[in-house]
Amino acid sequence: MTSLFYTFLTACYVFLVLIVSAVLLKKGIVHEEGARKFVHIFVSFSIFAIIFLIDNPILRLLGPIAFIFINAVLGIRTHSRVMGLVCYPLSMLFLILLMNEGFLAPSSVISGILAMGLGDGCAGLVGMRWGRIKIGSKTLEGTLSMLLVTFLVFILFSNSSWYISLLSACIVSIVEVVTPHGLDNLSVPIVAAILPEVL
Repeated sequence: MTSLFYTFLTACYVFLVLIVSAVLLKKGIVHEEGARKFVHIFVSFSIFAIIFLIDNPILRLLGPIAFIFINAVLGIRTHSRVMGLVCYPLSMLFLILLMNEGFLAPSSVISGILAMGLGDGCAGLVGMRWGRIKIGSKTLEGTLSMLLVTFLVFILFSNSSWYISLLSACIVSIVEVVTPHGLDNLSVPIVAAILPEVL
């Protein structure tokens, strides 16, 4: 019963983030990409509730599965980038499945999801606002912010030393740069979650 209640609260939180994003976009406070990054960043925080409050393995999967379908429908209806929208909850689903089966530690899943949500989200915002030096479709400024934020994520949430955290952040940032647009929502969290386990 407790897990069901926390699942409901987590869903309410995610819907609230979507509503706030839509309001900010409608009022012209942010543009479309800014609204998307807002969702990108704040939805990633739901991983804490999923891991620490929802102890039923099946209910942990419910949110990501629901949002794979919701994002797919929204993406098709609004002609948005469906691949990126679907890959976000798909990567969360995959990492939670690995954690449920004992292949990944909770700290590694948190590192993976926050590297995607915070790291990639901040990289996009910094790149849009201050990006001047292009690296393919990305910017150097965005990539450096990705590296810094991901390094902080590894320091705070993984059990890695500072130099392994720095090396991991460098690898994740390179993966983000070379991955085709949209698919980085899949490659970044998976690589970021696995690195603390293998380095």
